[in-house]
Amino acid sequence: MLNMWSGAGTFIAFDAKSPKYADLAPGLAYAIQLINTSSNDVVSGTVTIEVADAKPDDPCTPDTWSALEAVPTCDSAPGTVAGAATIAFSTQYPLKAYSQCGYAAPCPKQFLRISGVPTGVDSIVVVNRLKRTDTTYGDNRGDIVNLVRPGA
Repeated sequence: MLNMWSGAGTFIAFDAKSPKYADLAPGLAYAIQLINTSSNDVVSGTVTIEVADAKPDDPCTPDTWSALEAVPTCDSAPGTVAGAATIAFSTQYPLKAYSQCGYAAPCPKQFLRISGVPTGVDSIVVVNRLKRTDTTYGDNRGDIVNLVRPGA
């Protein structure tokens, strides 16, 4: 049976492989999808989740980028320490050929990008639980951004 429900208009997807980035502001939830488009398993490499606040004079443009600090939570393993949010691939933990994995890290800033993405892997950030139903994004951003854009 075919899928009977459409997700159209309920999310925004971004190519977030650095230097491109995602703007998380339009939604309340997000996910990072790393998609291996190659016929080989990814068995080495580390990707880093980077974040940035908006520039003080332009809420639609990222300011300085830094690694997202992953902080221990109440359900973290004992001895867990804060550190850069990274995803490491190895022969024990590969990203299988033609597969994808979803990730998220707590407390990101407005803008998010993924650096160090291996060849043959796409990095897509999906933003959902949108705050507005107008999902136009680009030069005409509709009421998602124009409500707060200076001079609009």
